[in-house]
Amino acid sequence: MKDILYFLLLILSINLDCFASSVTEGFLIKSRSCKKFFQIGIAFGLVQALFFLLGFLGGKLSASWIASFDHWVAFFILIAIGVHMIIEEFRREKEKEGFSGDLRTLIGVAMAVSVDALAIGLVTSILRETLAVFVILVFILTFIISFTGVALGARFSKLASKIKYSQAMGGIILIFIGLKILFEHLGLF
Repeated sequence: MKDILYFLLLILSINLDCFASSVTEGFLIKSRSCKKFFQIGIAFGLVQALFFLLGFLGGKLSASWIASFDHWVAFFILIAIGVHMIIEEFRREKEKEGFSGDLRTLIGVAMAVSVDALAIGLVTSILRETLAVFVILVFILTFIISFTGVALGARFSKLASKIKYSQAMGGIILIFIGLKILFEHLGLF
């Protein structure tokens, strides 16, 4: 049960950039149809789950080699992703046009916000978790978060300036999870 909670926090933290992108898209799109919301949620969910799967499989292929220093790898990956997410939060320019009008652009954005899932898949394989359950959870939660983000953005498009720093919060959560993994493996926690 404890591992599921940590994994849900990982999924939540890597999906905050999906949420931020989805809310932004909701502010910008002209169409307020549920079909558009589903399209964005499914694209983000599928790409996030695929990247997670690829990371997991890559980690499994190198598991015996990496076992002696796996906690350091997980720690540095999570710290790097967390710091990157925080930096990108403050470096990001406001988007002027939506990304969901063109399927190629939508998939490109979904891939860009899913790179973290590749690393989380690797970390999950290092922690020896079960694959199928987590790939399904990644898809479902990413879909829900992205769909909700677009719907909220569309509904409250006038409040665009009120939603700030969600990606930075995700980065901070990843940093704390990385520290927790390191401290547990070093016997400090």
